[in-house]
Amino acid sequence: MNLAHPLATTHSGQTETSIADTAMTEKLAKPLRIAVLLGDAVNLDPHSAQVLGTFAERESVQICALDAAPSTTQEPTAHEPRVYEPSVHEQRSLTALLGQATTAIEQGKLVELKFNDGNLPQPLTQSLYLLDGLRAAKLRLHAHAFIAGFAAGNETTDVENAATVANAALAAAKRSPAQTVQHQTVANTLNEAFVALRQGVTALAARTQAPLKGTTGIKQTNDTNHQTGYWFSDQHQARVLCLNLVAKTSHQADESRNLSQSLVLTQGTQLAAPKALVDENRLFVPISADNIDSLIAQVLQLVNTLENGAGLHADFRAEQLKPWFERYDANAPLALVLMAASIDDLKLEAKAMLTALENDAIHHHSQHFKTPAGSCFTAKPLGDAGLTFVYPGVGTVYANMFNNLHEYFPALYHQLEREGDLSAMLQSSQIYAADVKTAAGMSLSQQAISGVGASYLFTKLLTQVFNIKPKMALGYSMGEAAMWASLDVWQTPHGMINATENSDIFNHAISGELTAVRRAWQLADDEAIVWNSFVVRADSHEIKALLPEFPRAYLAITQGDTCVIAGCEASCKALLATLGKRGIAANRVTAMHTAPAMLVHGQVQDFYTQALKAAAQDSPIRFISAAQTAPVIVDSHSIGRAIADTFCSPLDFSALIHNATEQGARLFVEVGADRQTSTLIDKISHAHASQSTANAATAAIACNAKGADAITSLLKCLAQLISHRVPLSLAPLIQPLSANAAPLSSAVLPEGEPL
Repeated sequence: MNLAHPLATTHSGQTETSIADTAMTEKLAKPLRIAVLLGDAVNLDPHSAQVLGTFAERESVQICALDAAPSTTQEPTAHEPRVYEPSVHEQRSLTALLGQATTAIEQGKLVELKFNDGNLPQPLTQSLYLLDGLRAAKLRLHAHAFIAGFAAGNETTDVENAATVANAALAAAKRSPAQTVQHQTVANTLNEAFVALRQGVTALAARTQAPLKGTTGIKQTNDTNHQTGYWFSDQHQARVLCLNLVAKTSHQADESRNLSQSLVLTQGTQLAAPKALVDENRLFVPISADNIDSLIAQVLQLVNTLENGAGLHADFRAEQLKPWFERYDANAPLALVLMAASIDDLKLEAKAMLTALENDAIHHHSQHFKTPAGSCFTAKPLGDAGLTFVYPGVGTVYANMFNNLHEYFPALYHQLEREGDLSAMLQSSQIYAADVKTAAGMSLSQQAISGVGASYLFTKLLTQVFNIKPKMALGYSMGEAAMWASLDVWQTPHGMINATENSDIFNHAISGELTAVRRAWQLADDEAIVWNSFVVRADSHEIKALLPEFPRAYLAITQGDTCVIAGCEASCKALLATLGKRGIAANRVTAMHTAPAMLVHGQVQDFYTQALKAAAQDSPIRFISAAQTAPVIVDSHSIGRAIADTFCSPLDFSALIHNATEQGARLFVEVGADRQTSTLIDKISHAHASQSTANAATAAIACNAKGADAITSLLKCLAQLISHRVPLSLAPLIQPLSANAAPLSSAVLPEGEPL
């Protein structure tokens, strides 16, 4: 299985041959830790490129992409190493070549493997750099992945099947199959094997299994398929991938050449480069000025540029928008944003914006202009003085929510993963299950945890990545808990995950078997409770007048022109019939905001009385609760009491928004999954403004929307904030590589991965 030809070695610019054949079994007897770096301009950071360039001795192997006739050795130039292209049979044995490469690595050399990736639209030469893992750590090189073990076998050996080969590789790597993702693919040539290897390294660096391609897919030990979305792992545990390669042939004479090869890869500390937020299919053009006439002139300039085809044309690249970002003035009094999915659409958006800018209602009467694509402008920006983060309640999470977000913000996910159990925070086993119906069947506690996790994630994204600083915060129902958990108040917000998951309050008292309701209604153990809630378009006063007739029905929530009634399903339906209204059943079992919930008020208060961070009381944010008019005092007892009061009492969301507006809230940004509260706030605010001329204009913006692309929704949110002149960082938009690069520690553990 050893290659007959030696690898070519470059030593101080000279070509020489130096690797002797070595049995693979000898290699596997030693602890193996080969650092692997993706050799391309996007993923190889300047520091790594500089360090790798200092290696005086290196091996360079060019892998042939052909799978037919044996190839010949290419003659090197005076300054290039000899490029060796293995024959067709040799091309099937990646492990044999790695066995030889290990010898060079043990000699302190750098090995570069070059091959063509046929999966790309235009096949490009790709590279992998291999070196000793301990030496990489000493050089402060952050590897994208590590090769920890490999094995191979065919019908002429003692290894009888692919599973045995995989187990041998895992044993050599000292890794447990239970903590390993297995991926099997057909690789008939060495080039195909190296493409699979690069995909495996990329998957680990990107923390997503999506880059892996093959005929049999990806299966974990619990037989769940997670080919999309973030690759979740247990906290402080490295991801492990067992790459199983099978070489098949239809020739009977070559049957003994049917190789099974397995490589065990573990994650490194270097993250894959983030995807660009702005690209040719997601255009974003910010334009600022001192007055509307100047805005019109600049949009006209853009239109002329687009019409003439100069600078922006069919082979457009997102980098061509950079001058517009550089010209943008964050301190200018006015700004607009153009968004589009193509150059042609951008022309249409720009022309629509010109029409809007010349419209009297927008120019002089301050109407806000916004297109479905996301382009927007307002002549009277609200600024950030009344910038308020709004946290949605239970029930907003949905299957596969923002499952590609990590590809654009890998450093943020890296940070959250180190701070707590990201998988538990988002309830990934339910939200990202192969069956989308799984998310719909989540319990109240699971929905509560996942909802807080989504809000926590978006809070960190807005405040840390885009440097947006809210002045106020409030929550819808359980959103109050998400507010305290997300805005650096609670000392250990992640500790609430397990507590909520095992809480009698969420699992039994006000959900599940509804023990609090059973006590309140004085039911026997064998008497069933059929609970439901209904959204109805009705005035709260109409409902309140009828409640004495229906003691087991409750007005749970008042929200603008709609209300939520909850309780005994039969009683609720009877109340609706008396009202002459139709209700929309929520089919959710929760007694929050009803009288029976008061029986667990003390338990809820104790549950949410949490230790605070040292600097929490110095927070510049004003926290507003539905339970009181004045802002909540930032101390453990006051916070616990406010959450319990909100949790157990009927929720008047209309009054909460009115109160926040009276305190100066103007720009409401919904922080979390979907857009539960944004439409409600707009309705409530407009109704309130029509009743009193003293109230200033308000606006509500969501940063996520179910059914829409997560990045596009985020950009639409940012565009509106820009149009309202809210200070924020545009660096992630124009410098994605530097803005989202993984924070590299100055001290690298020899292991190079989580403990």
